Order: sequence, then structure tokens, then C-alpha cells
Amino acid sequence: MKVKLLYIIAGLFSLLGCLQIRAHEVDSVSFDLDSTVVIYRNVVVHDTVYVPVSVAEMPVDSSKIIYTKPVGRYDRGITNYRFIPKHKWIGGVTVSIFNYETDNSRLLFSLLKDIDVNLRTLSIKPFVGYSIKDNTVVGLRLGYSRISGGINNFSLNVEDFDISLKDIKYSDDAYSFSLFHRSYVGLDPKGLFGLFNETTLGYSMGSTRFSQGSGETLKYTDTSINQLNIGINPGIAILIMPNVGAEVSFGVAGFTYNWEKQKKSSGEVGKRTNSGANFKINLFNINIGITVCI
Repeated sequence: MKVKLLYIIAGLFSLLGCLQIRAHEVDSVSFDLDSTVVIYRNVVVHDTVYVPVSVAEMPVDSSKIIYTKPVGRYDRGITNYRFIPKHKWIGGVTVSIFNYETDNSRLLFSLLKDIDVNLRTLSIKPFVGYSIKDNTVVGLRLGYSRISGGINNFSLNVEDFDISLKDIKYSDDAYSFSLFHRSYVGLDPKGLFGLFNETTLGYSMGSTRFSQGSGETLKYTDTSINQLNIGINPGIAILIMPNVGAEVSFGVAGFTYNWEKQKKSSGEVGKRTNSGANFKINLFNINIGITVCI
């Protein structure tokens, strides 16, 4: 009877297997009954229905993520997506324009009379670069800049303090070339937005003229300037169409070394050297540009 009972139990387990109920083996047990060895497996049957689910696709292609090794134990936790692929050429031009006239600041000068001041700046800098690795570009930039301004009339009379200036003009023309290294950080997996930091090493040469008066009373000082400079210019880039982007950058830090020669209208000559560093946002070094990547 015991042997038949065991066969019945084994048959029930076989029936459960035919019904495709998910089960898994736990262990095996053997018995010796009337010199007959009977072996069966102990099976635990789950009451949960298993529904096959396809593996979800990764939301971001891992090949677009650039893994940056942390410096020491410090990890900023920033995901850097590919913005400029390796072995790509980029080129473009940045333009900076600033125009100021006293007519645009009537509220500021409402208490002052007889003031006519103007200032204009223009900077055009074409550039070309090559991506030596993902999100890293080195290249060359050329540039032309002009600053012009003047005080046509300025009068200030406060009690015993009296100032009167007129016919003062200033102009500055400069040509430059520089080498740059630019590192990008892609902000989104589609490569539409990115931040960058640009480090430049450049040389510029130009001339300035400061003059006062007109006609026979004209006095001026001409200066020729040579300059070496190192600059740090962060910015943001936006892809506005395939392979074409817009960018905005501004100078926040830099070091300059100048050597100058001066000549006055009276015939006097002189020269000087000077150097300086700045660590603040330069309002005269804000650039808006278009970049093409091929």
C-alpha cells in the first residue's frame, strides 16, 4: 500500500507539471521500503503567475557618455555627454559689439547739464579648431577689435568745484592671434546643450590715439602697443540646427604683459612696460558667435 501511495503522489506532481505551473526543485529524498529503493524529489510550487517581460531599452546610449576619472577622492557627480565628437573640425566667428551714448541715459544725467559722451566697441574673431578627443578642441583664433569714444562736451559746477571738458577723443585698433584649448561638458544625451571653458594664449598688436582740441589747438598722443595675454573664458553652446550652434562666452580671468611706445604732438617720445591680472567678469569681453561642426 505504501508503494502505491507513493506512486499516486508522483502522478499528482506529474499532472501539475502538465498544467505548466512554475515550480523549482528544492532537494531530493530516497527511502528503502521492502528492499525496494524509491527516490522522489521535493518540489515547492509557487502560486504566482510569471509573465515574461521584455528587457527595457536603456534610455541613454552609453557610448554617448564620457567617463571622467575623479581627481583623488573627489567626484563631482556630473554626467558628461558627448557634445563634440572626436576627429571633428569646428569653425566659426564671434562678435562683440557695445554702443553707449548719453542720450540712452537721460535718467542718470537728469541732474547734470551739457553732457555729450559716446563709446563704441567692436570685436570680430574668426576661429578654427580640431577635436583631438571627445569634447576637447584645440585651435587658432584671429581677431580685430576697435574702440572709439569721445567727450564732445562735459560741464560740472558744484559750489567752488568747476570742470569743463570738450573735444576729447580716443581710438584703439588692434589685431591679434591666439591658440586656444576648449573643454566641453554636454548637458543632455541629445547633444543640444553644452558648457565649455576656453583657455587662450595670444599675442596682439595695435595703436591708439588720445587727442584733445581741434584745429590749431589739437594735441594728441599716439601709442603703439604689443601685448601677450593668457585668458580664461567660460561659456554656453546651443545646437540650433544639425552641425550648427550658437555660443556666448565672457572673460573672467586673465594675465597680460604690455610694452608700449608713445609719441606726442610736441615731438616727445617715450616707452613703458606694464603687466596686470584680473579675476572678474569683463563687460568688454562678452562674445556672441556661430559655430559649425563638420
